Amino acid sequence: MRTYMNKNKNFFRPLLAGLFGLLAGVSMTSCSSDDDYPAVDDQAPVLQLTTAHIQTEPGRQFTIEGIAKDADGLKSITLKNEGMNLDKTIDFLTYYPDTLLTDYHLSYHYTAGSEWKDADQYPVTVTVEDVRGHQTEQTVLVTPDGDFTAPTFTQTPSKELTVLLQNPNLSLTTAVADNKNLSYLVVSIPDLNVYDSLSISGTSYILYNKVYEMPEKEATYNMTVTVGDKFNNRTSTASTITVSDLPDFDKMYLADVDDAADLTNDVYGVPMLIDHTGKYQYRALYYNKTAGTGVRFIPQKTDFQPICFGVDPTTGLLTSNPNVGQPIKLNNVGYYEIDFNTVSGEYDVKSYTPTTKSLCMLDGSQKIDYKDGSGEQAYEIVLAGSGLPGAPSWTTNPNNNAFVLYQDKNNPFRLYREMTLTKGTKISFTISVAHIWGWWPEPYWRFDGSDENEANKANGGDNMKEMTVPADGKYLFEFDYALLRSRIIPVK
Repeated sequence: MRTYMNKNKNFFRPLLAGLFGLLAGVSMTSCSSDDDYPAVDDQAPVLQLTTAHIQTEPGRQFTIEGIAKDADGLKSITLKNEGMNLDKTIDFLTYYPDTLLTDYHLSYHYTAGSEWKDADQYPVTVTVEDVRGHQTEQTVLVTPDGDFTAPTFTQTPSKELTVLLQNPNLSLTTAVADNKNLSYLVVSIPDLNVYDSLSISGTSYILYNKVYEMPEKEATYNMTVTVGDKFNNRTSTASTITVSDLPDFDKMYLADVDDAADLTNDVYGVPMLIDHTGKYQYRALYYNKTAGTGVRFIPQKTDFQPICFGVDPTTGLLTSNPNVGQPIKLNNVGYYEIDFNTVSGEYDVKSYTPTTKSLCMLDGSQKIDYKDGSGEQAYEIVLAGSGLPGAPSWTTNPNNNAFVLYQDKNNPFRLYREMTLTKGTKISFTISVAHIWGWWPEPYWRFDGSDENEANKANGGDNMKEMTVPADGKYLFEFDYALLRSRIIPVK
């Protein structure tokens, strides 16, 4: 709870610093040299508060505002609330000894206590007194149940969505959340006269497979999805919907998860970009670390709708219909190559052995001398960057708590490490060999320059695009230097 002395300091600093500036905002008459204040109208002061109810948040500054007027002249304004340790009198006869104010703009700042709860109530009594002793009293209720945080999308519609002419329906799934209470979700497609407003509540909501019919013609439409809370804080996301025959997608992704929410709860790396090898032809190289994993292929990154390539149980070929296609099961642990054609539906699955040279043991038992004067040292791989827990920024020095990676005992190409991350943390790094001087010898791996760090580059590439941790929790970093793919995913 704030102390009385702190509130005095908060008020006097702006008041005294701007004393003469304030004179321009008040009406004044000359004051006589004696203590007589002859009546002008001999009426009680007028007090007009801006609001009778202020909703704030714990730790947030708020302002009590209003206008006080009196033809006879203002003597003081007092603000009181015991629970706030607030007992403040603004004595105009002291502050303005040579001037009698007839109107005054009250603007009093106060910071809510960090311990305040939503159910707390603090009625602040505001009393205005004029020089003839007349008083006017009003109360403004202060409650810490306000909300100044915008809702978020926990599952965001992809920026680019393709709807096929043979099935011109957009199946939309999105998930939203708010720290207090959701109020509405609006889906807007102006060119189709779609304005779908849904009343929602609670702290989370999932719009699941909501179907919007598209005209049976090739066209492009803009869609906006907006979520708002009870205080009308809003967040929007925009997508472009393309209705067409099956296109030759520039990008295709492998999804090894079952739930659409797992496509968006990662820090980066899910789903995994695969190779576009020819017209309607794609190739996925994948390490299957758990026997029985199912994989599907999607052109949009955040959902299995509206297009997802899986196996049609009736034909045994791939279908683009997410309601029909089943995952391709990978029955063994190891590396797989999957080739497929999105038009014919034909696909081929086979195991293979990477041709990338293994880095051998990376547990510190192997030694290396970089011939730079630093001497022989342990051969290890680290993440060097910012936002990594327990590690200084941008160091490759294992003696200075560099973020050292572990090597999979069953697969020398897979490096990993678990970490506990905090929501909102910004993460950026390079995958590098350790060096006791903090230098950056080869090998190292950076990124492909895509906005979401979709692939790694050996001994080259661009700096990592900074990523934001979506939620508190434990995460797993994985890097395969044979596949040149990395990701940070939640640990379940």
